[in-house]
Amino acid sequence: MSPVSAKQTIETAQRAMWQNANYDSYLELSEIARSALRSALGLNPEPSGLVFTCQIGSLLPGTLQVTEFSLTEALSSLFSLSINAVSLEPSLDFQAHLGQVASLTVKRDGQVERVITGILAEAVQGNSDGVKTWYQFVIRPEMWIMTLKQDSRIFQDTTVPKILETLLNESHVKHDKLLYHPEEHLERPYTTQKRETMYDFWCRLAAEEGITFWFEEGPQMFYSDRRLGMKAGIDITYNPQSDTDVTDSTATTWQYAERLCSDIRVDKDYNQLRPSHPLNHQTIGDVHQQHEVFESYGRFQEDVQGEPLNKIRYEQSQTHRRTGAANTNCIQLAPGRIFRLANHPDSKMNDSWQVVSAHHRGVQPLADNSGGEGTQLSNTITFIPSTQEWRPPYRYKPTADGDELATVVGPPGEEIYTNSQGAVTVYFHWDRRGKPDHSASCWVRVAHGWNGDGFGFMSIPRIGQEVIVSYLDGDIDRPIITGCTYNGRNNPPLDLPKHKTRTTFRSKTHKGEGFNELRFEDSNGREEIYLHAQRDNNIHINRNKTQYVGHDDSHTVANDRKHEVCHDEFIHIVNEQTVKVGVNQFEQIGKDRITRIDNSWKEVIHASHFQEVGENKQCDIQNDYKLTAAGGIHTHTKVHTLQASETVIIKGQAGSIQLDAQGVTITGNITLKGNVSVTGGAPESVASLEAVVNEGLPLAEDCRAKAMKKGIA
Repeated sequence: MSPVSAKQTIETAQRAMWQNANYDSYLELSEIARSALRSALGLNPEPSGLVFTCQIGSLLPGTLQVTEFSLTEALSSLFSLSINAVSLEPSLDFQAHLGQVASLTVKRDGQVERVITGILAEAVQGNSDGVKTWYQFVIRPEMWIMTLKQDSRIFQDTTVPKILETLLNESHVKHDKLLYHPEEHLERPYTTQKRETMYDFWCRLAAEEGITFWFEEGPQMFYSDRRLGMKAGIDITYNPQSDTDVTDSTATTWQYAERLCSDIRVDKDYNQLRPSHPLNHQTIGDVHQQHEVFESYGRFQEDVQGEPLNKIRYEQSQTHRRTGAANTNCIQLAPGRIFRLANHPDSKMNDSWQVVSAHHRGVQPLADNSGGEGTQLSNTITFIPSTQEWRPPYRYKPTADGDELATVVGPPGEEIYTNSQGAVTVYFHWDRRGKPDHSASCWVRVAHGWNGDGFGFMSIPRIGQEVIVSYLDGDIDRPIITGCTYNGRNNPPLDLPKHKTRTTFRSKTHKGEGFNELRFEDSNGREEIYLHAQRDNNIHINRNKTQYVGHDDSHTVANDRKHEVCHDEFIHIVNEQTVKVGVNQFEQIGKDRITRIDNSWKEVIHASHFQEVGENKQCDIQNDYKLTAAGGIHTHTKVHTLQASETVIIKGQAGSIQLDAQGVTITGNITLKGNVSVTGGAPESVASLEAVVNEGLPLAEDCRAKAMKKGIA
């Protein structure tokens, strides 16, 4: 059959399938046609020894003949399988097969030794000689799809295994796991994926907790936190004489190495809630050579986190302490498999080893009729002792590029949402999955200009404010608020640029209208400090207060004012003082009151004036004393003494009484009612006076007349 006839037979078989013909008949026709075509092209029939076949997407079996393949795989790495193949098809629809299931099968004497299954990631069409066309295909595991997806998201209050499971399910990656120590995988309050592919994020978290993954037939990906999840059962024979080897499980070269590594690992961190607690953990190896690795920022906040992390980081540093490499022809040697070596002259080598990486290469020259030595399979593997825990290399988090903006959030109906440390929750603008409420983030600490134990400055950002978020040591899982910014929703408290010379600190009444404000005006000639209290202003000074006012001082109190001085008060007014009381004034002095007036004192009382003195009252006047009463003066006392050093004068309308050094002078008519008793130094005069008085004669006039007769008056 000619090549053209063979191709026509294939097309007939394809049409038969498209027309829902019997599938077995279709396969039979297809196989007959391909066998005829191989013969027509001079290709050898299918060999019975080592055979490589591939299946790409929905292409018919046998469409492609493998000429060569290369497979690179390692623990906690995505394998890459490159296949070179030849086909009678001059062109293939790559878009129909990209992302579809693809596989390579390795058979020996009709028995399947291994099937590597993944998805078609790349397809290349090469040269063509008019009959055959060469192709190259790259097959990657399903998990490779995660390298095409980048995201930024936040996980809260969950464990790393749960996050890993979520990422795999979202990418529809078939997987299985076996975690031997779930108690070591503690719940994390806050985990951030920041501009990372899903694969990089997955690997970073797995490495942080010592979780290793590899790929098994199925196909599926498998991950575990211990080597106990690996499969054993492969026996390899050491035979450096490759020409005499006839088995499929032979190591032709064998290398074993031991290296000097660090033997002490110390991780330290700091917990702001317990700053005095030494968050410090260390692991010391069996070989004590004092090669210490100290990490000052261990990225843990509790001892229960730090201890397993420190141990894992130490084990990660030991992966190259004892390693080996070998060349074999066993395709089953793959990461995640444990094999046992035999027939090595050094008995220590005849032990169990776990495969870390492998690079397989297969050549099938008969498939394209290029001649050669026939189908060949070889690989180079690296391994470590089977009793050693292999840990994936630690992957550092992507460091923050710089500060970013976020909005303070909280529960509905709240304006201020904080904890005992003054931290708040924020919503990042890039967070597509989170809700803009108190569940959007962890508690984010707020940096203040000054603080200490019970003192400092504190201003809690409020819900809706735009804040600047920085990251401690660049750690995307440790955000901290370092400032606030105004935006289109939150306007400045000043009319700018009109009031550009003002500096203000203005708060806002919680769940109400109003504000408190301290403002500074720096405009030349209008400098001012302005203080506004929406309600109360309380000032507490433990010792002294000194106040200087260069010009006027004005106080307006809309209601009451209370002024209490617990000791002395001194008021010095250089000029005048005016006190105006609209209604009453009450003044109480607990002991003495001394008032000194260097000039005059005038009191104007438009109504009554009442004075009550509990004991004595004394009034000393250096000059005159004048008392004028428009009505009357009434004095009621037990004893009333009027004393003058020179003269006492009592005046009325009809006369006066004058007491001086000469005696008592009474001017005016005297009318006496009642008995008069006179006692004096001239007894003879007393009797006559009493007689006159008793007779009702004018005593004062008679005495004055007598005096005039004597020339006295």
